[in-house]
Amino acid sequence: MFNLERVLLLGCFAFSSISYAAELRIATAANFYPALNKIKQNYEKISGNKLTIIRGSSGKLYAQIIHGAPFDIFFSADSMRVDELVKLGKSFDSKTYVYASGQLVLWKPDAQSSQNLREQLVTGQFNKLAIANPKTAPYGKASIEALQAMELYADVKSKLVYGENISQAQQFAQAGAADLAFVARSYVKDDIYWEIDTYLHSPIKQKVVLLKQSKQPQIASEFLKFIQTPAIKKLIMAEGYEL
Repeated sequence: MFNLERVLLLGCFAFSSISYAAELRIATAANFYPALNKIKQNYEKISGNKLTIIRGSSGKLYAQIIHGAPFDIFFSADSMRVDELVKLGKSFDSKTYVYASGQLVLWKPDAQSSQNLREQLVTGQFNKLAIANPKTAPYGKASIEALQAMELYADVKSKLVYGENISQAQQFAQAGAADLAFVARSYVKDDIYWEIDTYLHSPIKQKVVLLKQSKQPQIASEFLKFIQTPAIKKLIMAEGYEL
């Protein structure tokens, strides 16, 4: 699935100009944490540098950045917040890009089939449905849009329970606090899930930005180049994303 030797070869070029160890603080939307953690392990082996990952909802991380949180890079779960940071002069430069396109799915532990998940949602045969907070998490906003598009929102609104982010929404279902959960495909790619048609909600285009408050912009820039190498893009796709 993932060729580490290929990454090492790429890394020899990408990090040839860096001769000292550094630490980058990276803020990431919760949905991308599993993939970023794998990237971190390979990056640290290649570069000798260290990544500290801070995860949360995109909205809360955005607010922290606005108030001067010492992050070098921000991986958002949407495009809007990154674009807004650029407008506010919070980015190192105006360069941003979509590093992944997310996919919303309906999931529960030990589901029998994707069709069974769909039927359970549509017929309302459940007590609680967990979603990420739509005010701060793009996947939560997409969940509300999908329910509205399916003309189910009015019927299930009273059954919704809100997690701070997509990770907590999944935890609610795992712990039995919810019967179903809308989560990112990247979180449950090896399980049974029902994939929500993308036309039912706004595209989940996830952007990344190098922040102006970074004390190590050169190192951060090199890391973003690493993210764009073919091998890392392959890893991101294997984690349940589109590019």
